[in-house]
Amino acid sequence: MYEKINEDISVLGIYSAHMFIPKKFKWREKIFPIKEITLFNNVRDGSIKKRLYSVMSGTNLYRIEFNRDSESWKILEVWCE
Repeated sequence: MYEKINEDISVLGIYSAHMFIPKKFKWREKIFPIKEITLFNNVRDGSIKKRLYSVMSGTNLYRIEFNRDSESWKILEVWCE
C-alpha cells in the first residue's frame, strides 16, 4: 500500500531528447539513486502544470511530482509492504 508523504525534495537529473530524466533525489537528508522510471505523466491541477513520475530506488517505489509552474519537487508517496 502507498504511504502518503507530500514533502519537498531536491532532484538531480539530465536532459535527453528535450526531456528531463531524474537520476536521484534527496529526501530527509538521504540520497536515493533512481534505478528505473516506471511511469511518467503530464497532468494539470487547475491551471498548474505538473509532471508525475513513479520511480524505483532500491526495492522501493516512489511517486514524485514536478510542479512546472513553481519549478519545485515533492515526494508524494512511497509504496510500503
